Amino acid sequence: MIENIETDLPIDRPQEKRKFGRRPVFKAAVVALEDGQRLPGAILDLSEGGAKIKLAEPERLNGEFYLEIPGDDLIVKCRLIRIEGVIAGLQYVRPPRRLSWLKRRPT
Repeated sequence: MIENIETDLPIDRPQEKRKFGRRPVFKAAVVALEDGQRLPGAILDLSEGGAKIKLAEPERLNGEFYLEIPGDDLIVKCRLIRIEGVIAGLQYVRPPRRLSWLKRRPT
């Protein structure tokens, strides 16, 4: 038999400082660097303003670069915000666009 246990202990939650809520995901992605190099990775979470991605060598990120999410047909220009181990925090520089639209464009 389970009794109804009452508790007066408050639940302390840290204050959220982000502008946008994050939603956990696990999606394949590619970071396209300005010099043409492509780094495969996995997106761990997304928000309206950025993403968290796992890369083998996140220290190779610098300046601005493109994050491609083929499964969602999206590409977005980003900049690096932080690195913690193999996890990189990215901020969107421009709104996402359709990857397929860019591939159809004549060069």
